[in-house]
Amino acid sequence: MANLDQKRRTGSVFWKVALVLITAQLTIGILAVGFTAWFARDQQKSLASEAMTARLDAVSEEIERRSAASDVAVDHLSDDLKLDLGYRFPDPLFILNLDGSIVETILPASDAFPAAFIDTTVVSTLPDIIDLENTFTEIFIDVSDEKVPGGYASAPLLDSGGFPVGFLVIQPVRQSIALELADSNAAFRKSIRLIAGFSIIVALLLGAFFTWWLVRPLRLIAGAVSHIGEGRYDVRLSVKGNDEFASLSQAINQMTEKVQSSIDSLKESDRIRRELVANVGHDLRTPLAAIEANLEEAERFRSEGRPLDYDHAVKQARRQSRVLAGLISDLFELSRLESAVPRLNLEPVPVGELISDAISSVAATSKDSGIVVKSVVDPQIPIVLADGVLLLRLLTNLLSNAVRYAEADSEVVISAHFEQGRTRISVLNRGKAIPPEELERVFDRYYRGSHARTRAVGDNREGTGLGLAISKAIAEAHGGSLTVTSQSDSGTVFTFELPVVAQGQDVSPD
Repeated sequence: MANLDQKRRTGSVFWKVALVLITAQLTIGILAVGFTAWFARDQQKSLASEAMTARLDAVSEEIERRSAASDVAVDHLSDDLKLDLGYRFPDPLFILNLDGSIVETILPASDAFPAAFIDTTVVSTLPDIIDLENTFTEIFIDVSDEKVPGGYASAPLLDSGGFPVGFLVIQPVRQSIALELADSNAAFRKSIRLIAGFSIIVALLLGAFFTWWLVRPLRLIAGAVSHIGEGRYDVRLSVKGNDEFASLSQAINQMTEKVQSSIDSLKESDRIRRELVANVGHDLRTPLAAIEANLEEAERFRSEGRPLDYDHAVKQARRQSRVLAGLISDLFELSRLESAVPRLNLEPVPVGELISDAISSVAATSKDSGIVVKSVVDPQIPIVLADGVLLLRLLTNLLSNAVRYAEADSEVVISAHFEQGRTRISVLNRGKAIPPEELERVFDRYYRGSHARTRAVGDNREGTGLGLAISKAIAEAHGGSLTVTSQSDSGTVFTFELPVVAQGQDVSPD
């Protein structure tokens, strides 16, 4: 069990789902930041170009001012001015005449900028700007490599009268642009780190939550299935919502109920089998002994040359064998009816016709005894949904029992009425009343007063002693009841009540 639990922990789907969700969220976050940076790149370059234009304009104005103040042309800049210009841009700066020739080359001061922004290996390539339109009046910034590698920047230099006297050119311009973007790039990288850290935390939290939300039902289902596998078929999963987890939980519950029902049926079948074997072993012992005794007497009578006694013994043995066969049949029938879910062949049954058939089955016996069987049936009584064969046997048992114990030349009355949603059938005989101490035992197996399984000579009351027990089992299998009352002045009355149900409704007893 410990190894199984360890395997479940190491192979848990929780971490797999969490890893997938967190990876997906981080990937989305990285892609979002990447696309943001990509779309913002052109805007950054545009802003850097504008800033570069403003600085270049300020430097050109400074050159014009300081040159005019000293009345020096662009080809004779002061040393102080050239020194100052080395601190303005991290790229080489050139002063050109109007014909495009280089007057001064000013390299960036090594102590003016961070080492990362000074490229001492760069080879400048001046663009042809003389023929450009508006080159004498406007500032140009080109950060592409279309004209010269590394781009360039140019600004006209004017004298005090506003006439061009030369050009200020920076080439390449990439280090100056990089310097302009340094602060924004630093801020951008800082924001990327913050966003990445925040995204990781949010991804972990959301991943853990959604993974728990998704995996928890699976863990509950897996736990329930594990308990079911251990034989706990009473486990049920709660069904919430109408998603796939709810469908799976409902399917597992239905499966468990079916398995539980099958196991209960097997247990019930085993109980019936064991009970039937016990009953057969116990209840058939006496009839078998009686048959064996009669056969032994028949052999003795034949050896002694007593044919009449021999015939009588054989007849008694045959009679006991018929009783034994009936007893076996009744035991099987009673075991089937007393099962947890008795099998009933339900069909619409007219109560009047059922009573007529039951009276016909005892007509010969009642006629021999001089007993009249009468019926009183309510014409409004509804058709019942029941097993007609079993109900016929129930009524036949009640009528046979009434005829057997009725006084000679008396009446047996069977009546049927419909009261409060139940069909009530009563069988009345005016024979000797059943003593109160024996009344509660009339539905016990083999109860016949002082007679049980054997039949004494001259005892004409045939039967196995299981008729009333079978009748009560039939009534209860239909969800009804069978009761008896007996008084010396009014006779003995067996009353069978059956609920009237719609066709297809379950009629099994609660």
